[in-house]
Amino acid sequence: MGETQRYQVVERIAAGGMAEVYRGESAGIEGFRKKVAIKRVLPKLSANREFINMFLDEARLCAYLSHSRCVQVFDIGQAAGAHFIVMEYVDGADLQGVLEYLTERGQRMPVEAACLITQNVCEGLAYAHEASDHNGAPLNIVHRDISPHNVLMTRYGEVKLVDFGLAKASSHLTSEDEDIVKGKFGYLAPEVTLGKGSDRRVDIFAAGILLWEMLAGRRLFKGESDIETFKLVQAAHIPDVRELRPEVNAELVNVLGKALARDPDQRYLHADEFARDLAQIMSSLNRGVTYLDIKKLVEATANERSRRRKSQNKDTAGVIGDLIIGALHDFSADIQAAELHNKGTVSLGERAPSARPGDFVDPSQWGLDALFDEPPRAEPPAPAPAPAPAPAPEVVEEEEESFELSDDDVHKASVRPAPEPAAPKPKPKPKSERAPAAPAAAPAAKKGEDGPWWRRWFG
Repeated sequence: MGETQRYQVVERIAAGGMAEVYRGESAGIEGFRKKVAIKRVLPKLSANREFINMFLDEARLCAYLSHSRCVQVFDIGQAAGAHFIVMEYVDGADLQGVLEYLTERGQRMPVEAACLITQNVCEGLAYAHEASDHNGAPLNIVHRDISPHNVLMTRYGEVKLVDFGLAKASSHLTSEDEDIVKGKFGYLAPEVTLGKGSDRRVDIFAAGILLWEMLAGRRLFKGESDIETFKLVQAAHIPDVRELRPEVNAELVNVLGKALARDPDQRYLHADEFARDLAQIMSSLNRGVTYLDIKKLVEATANERSRRRKSQNKDTAGVIGDLIIGALHDFSADIQAAELHNKGTVSLGERAPSARPGDFVDPSQWGLDALFDEPPRAEPPAPAPAPAPAPAPEVVEEEEESFELSDDDVHKASVRPAPEPAAPKPKPKPKSERAPAAPAAAPAAKKGEDGPWWRRWFG
């Protein structure tokens, strides 16, 4: 990464148990800017070498992939003690979000749209399965985590696969890894749950699950616990989707049956064969379907998500602000504090300047007193003069601020005798002729009541 290449964090868009994803910008010379997605390992896992190796494997494998159906990886780096991957930013929604949007409204995915999305998924899988390294040697990649969360769709109807974090190339696979069950339980293939290993056919089985769920409007394998889900996958009982969607024709049911066959040998061997059969079915439906049909679904889902996010920001502005500030500090660069306050973005690759041990930080210099201090109390108006000329104690307006006097002066002022009633009211001397009052210390304020906000909070 060159000297002029910088990544700026804009906002956090997703978070999981292992990593979190931020929307960012790549900045170059002459005002060049490009939106990117930054996937960062959670700090608690940064010390786990096994997980970091898996994370780096994802980056290295994706570096070989250059296809419109796969999210591309641009860069990899390390900042603030955490590894991150810079990848293509997909402006839209994932398949999980689209399905939830439809379910909330009592709707289901159109049959032809479900077929087109699955066809695009299979095209991406076919490319990844046949990918080669820079020397032309086959990588034999298996995704192993095809699920609705990892199928991204843009606002323009494009479908892209993401998160090859569980993918393994044959050159990286060890004998210990072959028996490890990976992926979300509800989208595993039966042979994986039986410890028989995995090949490209487990991805085809997962793609079949996606198609069945889009048509049925519910999960295929979903138990009350992970163990129950695991057992359902092992049994691999596939209900006839026509019980939930009568309009599904027999040809599509046959394609689903082949993709979801419990025996891998009865399944599609190549993902492009699955994609070809889906294309033929869509042609026979006599209902034209294009990327525009996917675009409508994604736009509706993304707009609803944006509306909810704005509403949540209003309700939890403080919490979200803390999250963003934490993210910015984690991905800090060598910028001035004023730039951090004004722009709200920071660059990756370097730490922000921090105070050295022993440096004194004056909280009054943070400029936050105006935000936290209570407004000054207004002085009470002077009492109106009495209409009757009845004698009254002498009141001198300039001497009302008795709290500026010492304790002795306050005592003397409180016992000063009032003038005789018959005596005429003396005129106060001009201010210039009075003797200056001796400076007196203000009475001690109770702890936590006066002073700047930071002194009231921290004593």
